[in-house]
Amino acid sequence: MINKILVAVERSDKDNLVFDSALSLAKTTNATLMLLHVLSENEVNYPILPTYAYYPILDDLDDQKYQEQLSQYKQLGIDFLQNLTQKATESGVNTEYTQSSGNPGRKICELASTWEADLILVGSRGLKGFKEMFLGSVSNYVTHHAPCSVLIMRNPLERESASDSTVSEEKPATTDSQQLTT
Repeated sequence: MINKILVAVERSDKDNLVFDSALSLAKTTNATLMLLHVLSENEVNYPILPTYAYYPILDDLDDQKYQEQLSQYKQLGIDFLQNLTQKATESGVNTEYTQSSGNPGRKICELASTWEADLILVGSRGLKGFKEMFLGSVSNYVTHHAPCSVLIMRNPLERESASDSTVSEEKPATTDSQQLTT
């Protein structure tokens, strides 16, 4: 029986699939959702601290600016989680949220263990081959280290691009302006 669903979410448009699927499943099973956003240096808009070895004064200014950017970035994550939590709660699903920093795969598995999740929903970027080996795959890590079942949500666009390698020829469609002659 599924009572607790851990949902690993990212702040991206494509990740609505993961949340929407989790929400639907939670409604069906009357489960509680835990939304998790992991702040990681691998995220697209994660603030970067520039370092200047020869100018210590600039280091202090850069550090202050970096801390401000990081604080704003963290707040955007909290706002994102609160928005999703409100949406789920309005749908009648008991929902909690948390945000942490670190390795996403490890953080997901740690929370699944401590929160005693019955299921983890996680998205997949569709990395394959060398990209997966060098960049890592959160969904692959979670699949092998999770203390419970894992459901990986693939983005429909990723599936379409994989099937685009086989091209089929189709007859061009006629329009109203084209007249067929017999």
